[in-house]
Amino acid sequence: MGPRGKQKPSDASNEFSNALNREKPVAKGTKDATPPQPRGSKVAPVQTRRCEELCSGLGLTMSDIRKMKRKYDDNDMYHSGEITQTELFFMIREDRRPLTVGILRLGDVLEDQKFLSFDQYLLCVVTFAVFTKPELYQFVFDLYDDDQSGALDEREFTKMSLELQSKQFQFSANVTMAVKMLGNKEGRAAFAPDDGLMDLGEFMKFAKNFPVAFYPIMNMQKNVRASTLGESRWSRITANKLKVQQLVSYMRQHRGGIPPLSVRESIANVFSGEISSIRKRAASSSKC
Repeated sequence: MGPRGKQKPSDASNEFSNALNREKPVAKGTKDATPPQPRGSKVAPVQTRRCEELCSGLGLTMSDIRKMKRKYDDNDMYHSGEITQTELFFMIREDRRPLTVGILRLGDVLEDQKFLSFDQYLLCVVTFAVFTKPELYQFVFDLYDDDQSGALDEREFTKMSLELQSKQFQFSANVTMAVKMLGNKEGRAAFAPDDGLMDLGEFMKFAKNFPVAFYPIMNMQKNVRASTLGESRWSRITANKLKVQQLVSYMRQHRGGIPPLSVRESIANVFSGEISSIRKRAASSSKC
């Protein structure tokens, strides 16, 4: 269903962008360059369109961004305006190892890159913090699918198993037991064919049956959430992300039509703009 007349529904991305632009000064002589801001500055720090779209698409507020910026600045030990990879892993309370280094891919940060800008930091932690369980499982799968073949061979699976069983992780004995159940002939036969390859579907089946094997990545997400906006806030953001996805799916199946508000939603909408925000984000996403 197309828009009527000249009316154009507002979208959350524009609202976030407008708030951001009101606070973002422009350096003289340039169109979009922003001068370095002093530590503790109230100026909104998001600079790239990609990061802006990620944050607005998830319904993050300027208050959320500022809170993460304060934590980012607090851990900038060199007062350089950027944090090092060492400072990042200190912030999220994780040691640097193959499994944890995977978070850098989310912000297109090279493993040998020393510093991370605030935008790169946001891309890494925000994307990781809102992963659902299936998305975390796929994150691990993609991380160890070295040749990007869409399946883990024996070498890749063994590499993943050894990392998940690291004694540096809590409950490593439980993780080891779960992984070994898949490693033996009988256990593997239940999830993978005889060709020695495990595709994503088979991997997801294993993860669903042995979630304890993925405790390290689950705990890492818990640490990332705790070190930024807190578990409660991220749980709500993730729940709203799923609501947006459900609405988008509905709208695409019903030619852009959006379901009416339930009585409960109508009442809640009187006291909070969250439901309206979710619907605006869904309307914007459904057009993409």
